[in-house]
Amino acid sequence: MESTVIPDTYNPNALVQYKVIDGETVTFPITKVTDLEWVLENARQRTAEYFSLRNKIDGLNDQIIEWSNPNYDKDDVIRELCEYFDLNPSKQVTVTGTISFEVTVDVPFNEVENFDAHYYLGDELSLDSNSHNVDVNTWSIEDTDVDWN
Repeated sequence: MESTVIPDTYNPNALVQYKVIDGETVTFPITKVTDLEWVLENARQRTAEYFSLRNKIDGLNDQIIEWSNPNYDKDDVIRELCEYFDLNPSKQVTVTGTISFEVTVDVPFNEVENFDAHYYLGDELSLDSNSHNVDVNTWSIEDTDVDWN
């Protein structure tokens, strides 16, 4: 592994002033070297990403000519575009279902006569998802039976 030699004159906390031209406006902000290095590194990464995407777009020329053939299937075009750009599109669907549950509840003796399981469970139960791909939009309790044992 090759080690980087840091010059004695390098000071990452030094303040530097540089020129910024934004249209007609010219400014001379002052910033720390580390902040300027961060901006320059991000600019290098964005430039590399731009050229990578530009090359992909330029590579579509031949494909577009092929896809313009009226006998070419639209689904094939969509599939090949997704492969080319490494996309995995999804479509949202709504699923409606029924969930059965059984819970055990400790009801104080002085509340047994007025215990409303439907109301109580509506406050105490929740339905959630363990996946970022699933959002629980609504849920409700349709029926409750109490077995007083």
